[in-house]
Amino acid sequence: MKYLGSLLLSVLFIYNPLSAQKIHIMSYNIHHGANKQEINTLKEIGLFIKASGAGLVGLQEVDSMCNRSGNEDQMKKLAEITGMHYAFVRHFAYDGGAYGLGILSKYPISAIKNDRITSLPKGTEKKSLALLSARVSLPGRKEIIFSTVHFALDQPTRITQSLETISYLKRGLPVILTGDLNSEPGQQEILQLEENHVNIGLEGTNVLTFPDDKAVKRIDYIFVGKGDLKKVVNSGVNGDIHYSDHLPLTAEVVLKK
Repeated sequence: MKYLGSLLLSVLFIYNPLSAQKIHIMSYNIHHGANKQEINTLKEIGLFIKASGAGLVGLQEVDSMCNRSGNEDQMKKLAEITGMHYAFVRHFAYDGGAYGLGILSKYPISAIKNDRITSLPKGTEKKSLALLSARVSLPGRKEIIFSTVHFALDQPTRITQSLETISYLKRGLPVILTGDLNSEPGQQEILQLEENHVNIGLEGTNVLTFPDDKAVKRIDYIFVGKGDLKKVVNSGVNGDIHYSDHLPLTAEVVLKK
């Protein structure tokens, strides 16, 4: 009986579905919780994320207590709607509050970091933007780094930001990076990220993300560390969601043990 019990435990360990867990990821620039007509859509965004089943969501253009968005803590509100853990970091103070990045997670998060990447200089003063990262505790005691970022509009700055992002994410854990990179596939800043990360959905046709009403280019991304990815189950863009000026990019992936 002792032998059979040990054998059963071994079989359960080998075939434990948590050892090859599927993770549903989303990257979404929410345009301060408003659509292109500047109508508040934060509630609709939250309900969409909840219905999507996404377990990890990287959000860009998030307001916190800004006048233009009704002085609301947007990440707190989205967490209430979705029932998810959340984090927010600011790029900078803005309009009576702060403007920045957010993370929603079905899984516990810790070690939240606001690393700073180079932004456009203003005079002699060097500016910076946020790179938001958190340690995520997946079922089965697996930990990963989940991150989101929003790159600059000019390419020289984006090239620098890409290299800085790569450096910051070298933390000895599997990495998932989401973001609005303001850059199309094949540009230098994207190729730099692709040296060590898989660009999810690159080979697909349904990956144009901007603008939302008639998307003509892809500037939103999901990356997974090359050594961490087992397979991509599916990826794509939901073209029916017009709560922002971007479309949400989603993917389901399986990480290696």
